[in-house]
Amino acid sequence: MSAAGWVRPWLQLVEISVSAPIVITYRTARLVAGGWPPDARERREFVRMVREKAGAFTEVGMAAVTTPPKDTARLVGGVVAPMHRTVVGNRKRLSGH
Repeated sequence: MSAAGWVRPWLQLVEISVSAPIVITYRTARLVAGGWPPDARERREFVRMVREKAGAFTEVGMAAVTTPPKDTARLVGGVVAPMHRTVVGNRKRLSGH
C-alpha cells in the first residue's frame, strides 16, 4: 500500500467535510422557508435525498465487502467515492453551480 493510494480518499474526505454542512444548510433553509406542507418541488427533493442516501450506502457496503482487507487504501477509496460524488453533486446543484 503506497502513500499515493491514500491521496484521493483523503482529498475526497476533506471535500465532503466542507460540502456536507453546505448541503444541510441549503436543505434546511428550503424546508424552513417552504412552510408546511412542502410543495411538489420540495417533496421531490426529499425523495431524492432519501434515495441517494440509500444508493450511496449500498455502494459503500458493496465496496466494504468486495475489497480485499489487505488493500486498505482501495477499500477507503471505494467507501468514500460514492459519498463524495453525492455530497459534492448536491452542493453544486443546490447552490446553483
